[in-house]
Amino acid sequence: QYQEEIQELNEVARHRPRSTLVMGIQQENRQIRELQQENKELRTSLEEHQSALELIMSKYREQMFRLLMASKKDDPSIIMKLKEQHSKV
Repeated sequence: QYQEEIQELNEVARHRPRSTLVMGIQQENRQIRELQQENKELRTSLEEHQSALELIMSKYREQMFRLLMASKKDDPSIIMKLKEQHSKV
């Protein structure tokens, strides 16, 4: 099947002027380069967002830990559990 598709493409290519084929390939190359650049920018943006989210979640866990410590300071068993959970994160 692959060979058949290659033959069909070659047949189509034979009926088109070489300059048209070259221009088409150049246009595809430009589009590929643009997509690669966009992909790179999206990856960078994603990494920045992930870092920001990690920082936010770290601060959130820290604040929740402090809040729970303040509200449960009379129960030592709860404090130990919270410390264990906080050290795992």
